[in-house]
Amino acid sequence: MNEAIYPPNIETDGSKDLEISMGEWRAELEELLPTLPQDITTEFVFDLNIAGMPDSTEGNSQMGVGGSTVTASRIELAIDPSKINTPGYNKLIKATFFHEHFHLARGYNHQDSKGLSLLDTAIEEGSATKFEMITVGSNPWWGKYQDRETMLERVAELKNTVVDEHTDWNKWKFYDPETDRHWILYRVGAFIVDEALTNGALDIQDLAVMTREEILEKANLA
Repeated sequence: MNEAIYPPNIETDGSKDLEISMGEWRAELEELLPTLPQDITTEFVFDLNIAGMPDSTEGNSQMGVGGSTVTASRIELAIDPSKINTPGYNKLIKATFFHEHFHLARGYNHQDSKGLSLLDTAIEEGSATKFEMITVGSNPWWGKYQDRETMLERVAELKNTVVDEHTDWNKWKFYDPETDRHWILYRVGAFIVDEALTNGALDIQDLAVMTREEILEKANLA
């Protein structure tokens, strides 16, 4: 059974519309991702400021929707309820919904991801980002990356960086003020996934059942 949880004492027409949309989205996802868990809980956090919150200092890009795969069967979405059904906003919710469900289909979540390397995490985030881009038609700028030479240097950098208790994940995932770089893991992951899809003649949903090692091998970046 799939369940949606909303903040207590909040009833909106938008939440009713979301229930209908999520039913349609789940039907799409079940066709694309047979490895999805049967029971998934989606918990909504209502944040009236999130649509106007810059996701970093880069340009004027805004997040609009936040997502997290909390456990193997639970995701969390932060949205502005006042913007439900306004132009483009439901597509942002759908894109994040698809992103987090791709994590679930691959068995990747915050609870069980401790100990992963930077490159492992990049592949997970990059594959989920490319999944939403390809299937929903989203265009997040953290899915865009630099030229091939630069990205090969980024891949090597992640391979050679050891994760320990002092690792600053915000720096690698979101923004590194020392180098003025944004979304390093996401962009490296998107690059690796694009290479794997091209070189391996794969569809994005094929990656849902591949190991990270297999994806990296298909990318053929050695």
